[in-house]
Amino acid sequence: MKYIILLLLISNLFPCAVCYGAPDHPVTQGMNNGIMFLLFVVVFVLSSIVGSILVLMKRAKAVEIERSSK
Repeated sequence: MKYIILLLLISNLFPCAVCYGAPDHPVTQGMNNGIMFLLFVVVFVLSSIVGSILVLMKRAKAVEIERSSK
């Protein structure tokens, strides 16, 4: 019974502009901006981790050179 009601009401369930794919709709533009922001956050965090590792490697090499020269 539930499925019959759902099939009868499915024509009244219209998707939003994102589902239709309207590229100029503000909802679609907002979603794209949100995706780009989250992508930027991920790239920033990963590059910060890599940068920290490189700094630690450089410091370790400097300490090793200093110890070997003494």
